[in-house]
Amino acid sequence: MLPTQRLSPKNQVTIPREARALLLAGDVDHVRGMRHGIPKPPAGELFPVLLLMTEKELQRREQKILDDQSLTPEQRLTLVTSLNGEMAMMAIDAQHRVVLPAHLVAYLGLERDIFFVCTNSTIQVWNPTHYLRWSDRDAGPSYNPALNAYLMI
Repeated sequence: MLPTQRLSPKNQVTIPREARALLLAGDVDHVRGMRHGIPKPPAGELFPVLLLMTEKELQRREQKILDDQSLTPEQRLTLVTSLNGEMAMMAIDAQHRVVLPAHLVAYLGLERDIFFVCTNSTIQVWNPTHYLRWSDRDAGPSYNPALNAYLMI
């Protein structure tokens, strides 16, 4: 069973503790979020996920696009426009809660429970059912040969 957070009837959810260090760096009072999809190899089934990041992280990613000399100016414009055009701004209250817009709740197919994956730069918001199918965690013990090489250091 996954450790999940509960979505309120008003689409409000508490950001998990493991993500709060990311949010507390620099007086963060909002996050930016965009719809995304993560494929599952080998078939490539695409699973919906919501990516949350700070404004500073969004700016860092935009600058990375602008600095990529392998892209034409038109490609840079297209990518920066796509990145920013997809973003929704969500305020964070003093209790570390955020209200997810209804269109993002519908995109993820959320009903009550939410699963968070926290990285050093983003928070991934998953429908727990989708995450279990994507990760194969419902199939038994987790073993990823590619990841294992990094865990056995």
